[in-house]
Amino acid sequence: MRFRPVRPGDAARLARFDARVFGPDAWPLAVWQQAVEAPGQLYLLVESEPEPPQTAGEVIALGGVGFGPEAEILTIAVAEQARERGIGGELLSELIAAAWAEGAEAIFLEVRAKGEEAQRLYQRAGFTVVGRRKNYYSDDDALIMKLEPSASAERKQTNER
Repeated sequence: MRFRPVRPGDAARLARFDARVFGPDAWPLAVWQQAVEAPGQLYLLVESEPEPPQTAGEVIALGGVGFGPEAEILTIAVAEQARERGIGGELLSELIAAAWAEGAEAIFLEVRAKGEEAQRLYQRAGFTVVGRRKNYYSDDDALIMKLEPSASAERKQTNER
């Protein structure tokens, strides 16, 4: 599987993919246009092999991280037909590694309170719940999760055994 950084020309594709995955909570095209060009952030995508004459494949997964001392996983999405293949975990690992490489002291994210599958993914990576945002999503609260460098290192050692 290959991740590649998004490019400004990807914004419309990302907005369509985001709408399919997140419905009413998706970011609109204008937000994606700003996000892919914003400094201090990295967005990665996974796409299928393009079928000629297309030059780009279908977006399969997408993730983003904002850098800083308190880095933030901005989004992670995997197309429904591509779930349970480890793509989300690999994408999360890439984003976490990028945040640490950019000097993060901790990494945060928000996840749906009802999103048990996503919560398990984040917990396996070492994230713990540290708070709650009421009505963050159109139909749900968000749990705030945090990853400390020590938890990340412990997970990496456990996975290497």
